[in-house]
Amino acid sequence: MHQLLNNIFIGTMSGTSYDGIDVCAMSVDPEIKLLHFASYKYPKNLRKEIAKVIEHQTLSLQKYGELDHQIGMAFASAVNNFILQRKIARSQICAVGLSGQTLWHHPQGNYPFSIQAGDAQVISKRCKIDVVSDFRNDHIKLGGEGAPLVPEFHQQIFASAKQSRLILNIGGIANYSFLEKFNGFMGSDTGPGNALLDAYCQKYLDRPFDKNGLLARKGLMHLSSLNKMLTHPFFKQRSPKSTGKEVFNLSFIPQALLKQPHENILATLTELSAMTIGRSIQLKEKLVKEIIVCGGGINNLFLLERISHYTSTPLQSSEIFGFQPQSIEAMAFAWLASQRVKQLPLTVKKKKGLVGKVNKFKL
Repeated sequence: MHQLLNNIFIGTMSGTSYDGIDVCAMSVDPEIKLLHFASYKYPKNLRKEIAKVIEHQTLSLQKYGELDHQIGMAFASAVNNFILQRKIARSQICAVGLSGQTLWHHPQGNYPFSIQAGDAQVISKRCKIDVVSDFRNDHIKLGGEGAPLVPEFHQQIFASAKQSRLILNIGGIANYSFLEKFNGFMGSDTGPGNALLDAYCQKYLDRPFDKNGLLARKGLMHLSSLNKMLTHPFFKQRSPKSTGKEVFNLSFIPQALLKQPHENILATLTELSAMTIGRSIQLKEKLVKEIIVCGGGINNLFLLERISHYTSTPLQSSEIFGFQPQSIEAMAFAWLASQRVKQLPLTVKKKKGLVGKVNKFKL
């Protein structure tokens, strides 16, 4: 047993919706326990910069260096505010698990990589804590997709010896973890969750998202546009697979759909998310009695209704297990940091290896 005296790990998460940074404090020994959770918004100008880079898919080397530093400062600010507000003694904190901000994710081809902005050294220096980072690239080097990274953590908190379970995480990109009752697990992205919906609302409606899916609920599906989007090669790939905003951004939306009323556009994008989630989990859901849902998308009631249209298995919130739906991914990065600090390998496609780089705090 790798017992640690400073038993608290801080987990951070900023997803593909880049709306802000989730932070949690979690103990891992003798059991995984969420102690605190909070969300912090990105500074407005920084958020716009991130959106611009992802939308235009290009930036200079200087701009990348500056953005990497700025995002690191934003993460450091969120972590420091969190520690102060929750009155956590730094001496109790072992390390911060850094998700980083995904700018580009390319796990296939001859030269696979994932670009995560957020300078770990900046965070370590400003927070005076060790930071574990670069989980995605290490995962890719072991033969994985670099995303989703949560299935092995889902196994730790949700697995049952009596039944298999399916965990559905709806963030900017949706993904699932299938946890077999005999200790096996696998995970895959399904495609867009909130990414297209939020991006459209932010650009065209000047609002962060479609609250509860109220606008989408009023709209009509534009069937020809939906069918066109469904022809994208990603949806034909076999699982496990991963994707991001480099594919599912505003340029993905057909021009014919953009000429429709706002409600129709949102209804069609909601249906795309629901249908691709439903299709992805179809085979696995027959092996489970319930689908446990987490992530920010759980607040979009209309999206959940449309997902239910494509599945016969009841959807349950992770709340029934005592975990806030939005806290799970930040918790996963706290756990990933704990595994790396303890020198415990992860299982990636039946191979085992250490995932994450430890950035030691230096005075």
